[in-house]
Amino acid sequence: MKAVYIEERGGPENLIYGDMPDPEMADDQVLIRIRAASINRFDLNARAGENGVMVNLPRILGLDMAGEVENVGMVAIEAGIVPGMRVVADPRLPCQLCHYCRLGRDEDCMNRYDLGSRLHGTYAELISVPARAVHVIPDELSFEEAAAMPIVYKTAWRMLTAKARVQPGETVLIHAIGSGVGTAALQIAKLLGCRVIATAGSDWKLDRAREMGADETVSYEDGETWPEIVMALTENNGVDVVIDNVGAPLWDGSFRVMARQGRFVTCGVTAGHRVSLHLGQTFLRGLEIMGIGGFHTSDFERIMQLTHQGKLKGTVGRVFPLSEAADAHRLMESRDFFGKIILTT
Repeated sequence: MKAVYIEERGGPENLIYGDMPDPEMADDQVLIRIRAASINRFDLNARAGENGVMVNLPRILGLDMAGEVENVGMVAIEAGIVPGMRVVADPRLPCQLCHYCRLGRDEDCMNRYDLGSRLHGTYAELISVPARAVHVIPDELSFEEAAAMPIVYKTAWRMLTAKARVQPGETVLIHAIGSGVGTAALQIAKLLGCRVIATAGSDWKLDRAREMGADETVSYEDGETWPEIVMALTENNGVDVVIDNVGAPLWDGSFRVMARQGRFVTCGVTAGHRVSLHLGQTFLRGLEIMGIGGFHTSDFERIMQLTHQGKLKGTVGRVFPLSEAADAHRLMESRDFFGKIILTT
């Protein structure tokens, strides 16, 4: 099969488009012909060996995919999976056997099934995954839209529901609205009845955010001004929840604009990770500072239920053929995109 893989760490030029062995399929697995895969920041870190992400080499990259079932093992047949089904795969599954899984804390599983990390990923024509990872996608959802969903929706769902515990009527500030997590968080927050204030560094991204339902938009290129704008939009009450994957440059402003009992949830530090924290203000205002910490398997099941109800879908930014994965990585590094960058086979 054709695939994109790395044999040594480095820049986009280290991505190799070539032949790799077809994956083997166990009795409890499903062989999927990949039609679309999406790029995540994790892939860039794995390729470069940065931010603590080190994968065994050679490695096919990629977490997210959608495609058609090619073949199934006996256990998968018993689960009702048959060739020809249009499906998406959950890229990170708990082992179900370790101490944390037995406690019901599968987000802390240390033996996860991880595509693109411990196992070969989705930048390929074929992949074998456990039957329990497979979810049927609705006919009206394209392969590209489906491939744009798994990791960013699992991330945004956990940030908003399990961590921030958002309630209808609350105001949610979503940074970097053009990112995959940003677009997913926008759809989820609106579905849950929240008011959304979106930030970005480009006016065209803010325009797209308003088209998708953002109630207010603010450019964080205004430096020290953007927190003042957010406070004015909230009548100086501040926001209930901040969703962030940028990190240090937006921290001080985010801390300033949180309302009493405000919750800050981070899932990434793409622009820096060291910040200062005023503990006095934190306890006086009742603030909560949280990291995502992992995923519950049930989160993606709920996301797919809502997808079948037509309430959620992936946001596709740009589409590249698999052979142009290096250019797709360069685009992600440039940040000049909105939604998910997709590879098609």
